[in-house]
Amino acid sequence: MTATIRAARRADLPAIYDLLESAFPEAARSLFVSHTEDDSTFRLRHGRVAVVDGEIAAYVRVFARRMLVRGVPVAVGGIGSVATAASARSGGLATALLRDAINQMRREGMALSFLFTGIPEFYERVGFRIVREPQFSASRAEILAGATTPQFDVRPLVEADAAQAMRIYTRAIAGSTGAIARTRRTNADALSWLDETANFAACEPATGRIVGYVRSRCRAFGHQVLEVETLPGYETAVAELLVAVARRPCACGDTIVAQAPSDHQLATALRTLPSTTDTTEVEHPMMVRVISLGRLVDALLPGLRARTAGHPGPEFRLRLTSPDGDAATVAARGRSVWLNHGRPDFSFDATGTLEALLGQRRTSRAVRRRLDPATARRLDALLPATPLHFWNTDRI
Repeated sequence: MTATIRAARRADLPAIYDLLESAFPEAARSLFVSHTEDDSTFRLRHGRVAVVDGEIAAYVRVFARRMLVRGVPVAVGGIGSVATAASARSGGLATALLRDAINQMRREGMALSFLFTGIPEFYERVGFRIVREPQFSASRAEILAGATTPQFDVRPLVEADAAQAMRIYTRAIAGSTGAIARTRRTNADALSWLDETANFAACEPATGRIVGYVRSRCRAFGHQVLEVETLPGYETAVAELLVAVARRPCACGDTIVAQAPSDHQLATALRTLPSTTDTTEVEHPMMVRVISLGRLVDALLPGLRARTAGHPGPEFRLRLTSPDGDAATVAARGRSVWLNHGRPDFSFDATGTLEALLGQRRTSRAVRRRLDPATARRLDALLPATPLHFWNTDRI
């Protein structure tokens, strides 16, 4: 199939909406319109189209975002709205568009790409890898049965609370991996397509100050907790916010569902319920791919230097690689670390590199078996495990 791949044009948008509406009949056309026209980050160059015989046959959208990696904000591109016309499927257009989108993200200096999908094996072919976060399913009745005497005033979250909620969110995600760094504008943009229905704020009784909030919505599979955060020292407010969500009448039945960081108070609260299920084998996992290894390593180097200063030990040179074959060698000596072009002592493949830089897995067993204990300890100190902190409010 002969196709022209290019950036979208303003005149293409109606045809793109037609294509998305046809490819995703479970979603309203208005969602795709809002994703595009109510997202202040959208640029026409981020919409990649394949044109066959003068018609738009496939589409991929890049969502420009900033994601924290070990607490450092880096430019990333989310992949979404991947669609191919029925008459053009199995012709390689989606794969070609994904490769084109990867090149576009590289041109724009994005370090990583992420997406959510029900067909991870397709995206693995172009270098994406699953990054797992727990998903919970709990009983609304059990949540209500466990309610205790309130310590906070819980009320509906309103538009005037946005600035306080943003400050709570920004403080809560500090030092994490996976969290999207929001602005007031991008946060407001998302409200146009998230379809939230039951949002609450927890306030100090004496001052009325907001110390936590929850965002949620009704779905056919249950009531979905999109996000919940508190100020430090007020983590017990999570349980009361969860009760407020459970008390709200809605048509989605007894099930409360949530994806949450593994060490978060929400995960702790849900795990106390007898019937709660907890799994990382989710239907639509998060996947991540390195786009520019150099930019990612450059962004993380100051943190690596700070950690190595506190963990001196054996000298080593670690070679990191990307799905595209790019490589970077990080050398550690004494209390310093820097990029080095010397012969590496050991290497990570592309999957190991991604996991190590994101902090999603300590040194692989295969590599650890080749290292002396002191070097292995130092490597783990430089690249410690970091829980993924990503909410459904940032899905695309």
